[in-house]
Amino acid sequence: MNVRRALATTSALTGLVLVAAAAPALAGTTAVPAASSSKTCSVDQLAYVQSRVDAAVKAREVTIDALTRALAARTHVTTGHRATLTSTFGSDASGLRTVDAKVQADMTCAQAITDGRTVVTDFRVYLLLVPQTHLVSASDAGTYAAGQLVAAEPRVQAAIDLLTDQQKKAAAQSALDDMSAQVSAATTSLTGVADGMIALTPADIPAQESTIDAYRAKVAAAHTDLAKALADARALKSLLVGG
Repeated sequence: MNVRRALATTSALTGLVLVAAAAPALAGTTAVPAASSSKTCSVDQLAYVQSRVDAAVKAREVTIDALTRALAARTHVTTGHRATLTSTFGSDASGLRTVDAKVQADMTCAQAITDGRTVVTDFRVYLLLVPQTHLVSASDAGTYAAGQLVAAEPRVQAAIDLLTDQQKKAAAQSALDDMSAQVSAATTSLTGVADGMIALTPADIPAQESTIDAYRAKVAAAHTDLAKALADARALKSLLVGG
């Protein structure tokens, strides 16, 4: 193989394995061809691979830091889910640093590419950890909100029963019935979402991306239902205050 072709081959390999650094959305699906241990590369080419891996790791560390702050702000995430996500943040950050150190110590492009590829395949920060954090948080928050509305229903019903204005009473009962139906629909949509997302691992990606999409749709549907339920609650407050 002549020098020009060797350079082209090495460049193609390094570009493929580290496309995730420039396009996180494709990080979980990038295919990296196997590199032969007999291939050699220049000091500059190895340094390029190492720098790209380092950049990819640092970008993921920034994302994990952002997810950590986002989780801290979500007060209604359950204790168990919070502990699991927090543990994953720590183990992924530590694991990524370990991979980076290993790549920086590698002596060949082939080994650096092989080790660097695990930044994507062993952690799945963009394709798994990001939606995992947001969907678990949203599901737990929605479940909490639904529970609060359910808990209020008996008191609201009692207040409706005391109304003497039959027109207002009928309107209030209709609003309460709709609120109850919307809360029930939201609860059904959210059932199993958080635990299902928590159970996913990097090894499940990309095969289970459709599962994540399905959970995302369930959370969106629940959000719509809960918005309607809250509108009913506001209508009830208007009808019952002073009623």
